[in-house]
Amino acid sequence: MDDAFEKLKKEGKTDVDSLIKWMKDSKVIDSSKAMEEKARALFADAANKQSVELAKFKDALGKLAAEQSIEQLVTKLSAEGPKMLSAALAAGANAFTETLTKKDK
Repeated sequence: MDDAFEKLKKEGKTDVDSLIKWMKDSKVIDSSKAMEEKARALFADAANKQSVELAKFKDALGKLAAEQSIEQLVTKLSAEGPKMLSAALAAGANAFTETLTKKDK
């Protein structure tokens, strides 16, 4: 990450707009307006929006990565959760039925 930032710095592209463009080009964020706004918000407290420091850049990338991991987990759980719940309920019902059947014998 340091190397990528240093390259941007040498090119004079450490302003927020250039960093957002780099994030899109590097597929760190998608090109949706919502994702761009989230990324821009992470630079809102930058001391100088025309020359963002490496530490602030790393902090923003870390927060985006954590958020995307959480979003991916939520998406996966949303898709897989009902299947897992159904399987767990079926297993529980089978175990209950087996227990009742053994008691009747």
